[in-house]
Amino acid sequence: MTARTIETSQGRHGLDTLSGGYDMDRKNIALLVNAVDQAGWMHDLVKWLSQDARFQIAALILARNDQAVVPRTRYPLMAVARLENRMLDPKHRVQLETRDLRRSLPAGTPLIELPLDVSEGSLLVPRDEAMRDLATLRLDVILALGLPAVRGRLAALPAHGVWMPVHSELKNRADAAHIGFWEVYERADHTTVRLWRLGATEEADALLDSRSFNTEMFWLKNRARSLSLGKLMVCDMLSAVASAESRARRDATLDICTALARPQPAQWDGAAYVARQAWLACGLLVRRAMRRNIRWRIGMCPTGQQGVITSNTAVLVPPKGRFFADPFVYTRNSQPFIFFEDYYFGERKGKISVATHVDGEFQFLGVVLDLPYHLSFPYVFEHGKTAYMVPETSGNRTIELWRCVEFPLKWELHATLMKGLSAVDTIVFPHGGRWWLFTNVDRTDGQSHCDELFAFYADRPDSTDWQPHARNPIIDSPAKARNAGMVVNPDGGVIRCAQTQGFLHYGKGVSLNRIEELTPDTYRETGGPVHYPDFLHKPFASMHHWHHHGGHTVFDFAFME
Repeated sequence: MTARTIETSQGRHGLDTLSGGYDMDRKNIALLVNAVDQAGWMHDLVKWLSQDARFQIAALILARNDQAVVPRTRYPLMAVARLENRMLDPKHRVQLETRDLRRSLPAGTPLIELPLDVSEGSLLVPRDEAMRDLATLRLDVILALGLPAVRGRLAALPAHGVWMPVHSELKNRADAAHIGFWEVYERADHTTVRLWRLGATEEADALLDSRSFNTEMFWLKNRARSLSLGKLMVCDMLSAVASAESRARRDATLDICTALARPQPAQWDGAAYVARQAWLACGLLVRRAMRRNIRWRIGMCPTGQQGVITSNTAVLVPPKGRFFADPFVYTRNSQPFIFFEDYYFGERKGKISVATHVDGEFQFLGVVLDLPYHLSFPYVFEHGKTAYMVPETSGNRTIELWRCVEFPLKWELHATLMKGLSAVDTIVFPHGGRWWLFTNVDRTDGQSHCDELFAFYADRPDSTDWQPHARNPIIDSPAKARNAGMVVNPDGGVIRCAQTQGFLHYGKGVSLNRIEELTPDTYRETGGPVHYPDFLHKPFASMHHWHHHGGHTVFDFAFME
């Protein structure tokens, strides 16, 4: 096939025969790949583009460079991949399995071969005759997926440029076979994905977006999540372009942990990885054999002690077979009432319970909510002299608002604020003449709520018509995306408490972030102190919640028992 020929499912045509047949009201997107067999995440991207009326897939461009050396995954990494593939859940396995991309493309999508040359600067560049042919497609964006960066004149061809998701620091190297490997090998807290607009040279590249997630326990799962996040970032950026909204460059302070720049893995790297993973697995097996678990409990102290356990700090210890977490304190008539997640191991779900603190001791008052699905994070607030609660109800795929009818034990469902989404750790509060709803929505692969924070606004806290913030997600880093409580200061300032996650460490600490600007179009917060559970002096110490009201501060913590 020559550079001037297109192959479609309906036959072979000249480029100029098809160049005028595109709907100019939609964005023309071309996919640039190095093979027709591609992983499932690319098929998902094609499906999304095909179903969205704002886009049309103008062509599948197949890059060809006879001089390129395709890197291969070396033994023992190949053996590791076969073993870890058996450990993947079906959804992640589908993300990695390769199949013919042409089967997912709309009928008639042209396939164009793009011959590449190596320039004097060792850059891959398209041949001039291929550039003339591509220009007839009037492209808006070229998505460079799963191949080395193609530079030169191609960068200026589409109206909005050539975009390339990069899943490691090895941006200019064909290291797609080892995506997600080094973060697990190094036990990095977070794995970062970046979306670049490629320039004619590497120095001319522009960063469009940068996001991260909590590094998974093993390589292939981390790889699947990295690829899934890259697809999501492309979809978000295309949506922003289609709606003519500019998306500001991400705050670099959120990207606190980047992928590690490493040379291409050699055989000893794979062996070292196997040894590290074996040591990790042995530790988990020993813990299970010894029946050692991490169990959460609640601490309460006067404001200002910063969560340090002293003689003035009260601790609510759960009975055997349960743990207590996610406490919110609601002070009524100078008496603190602590609402919290009461998790029953035997039932494998949480309930909402309440306790009070009198004469230096906790008094358990009872269970206030026990539903067929899991409950946690009982955020309590007051509106019109009535107490309301927004517990986590992601097991029901809802965000529910409960009203107190007999304090503190009797509550009734007042409204379902949102339906059909997996959202956790929701807070509702007034600010700037509006009511705001902050929540952590999982829209990637069904297994993480820690990566993105979404904001919505309405005129009432019980509204069922919440409007999305223009910059959603307003936070997209696991360093501080997930809500961990909140504090409203006497001056009206709002402190958003956020979880800090680590490698296989849920609840590494809690950061206190002051909201400086919040409107339907803008969001800005200033990072404050981060509280770590160092005061415990115990292995696997954890903390992931913080709340203050009426002169009392509550937090949760956990350690190995």
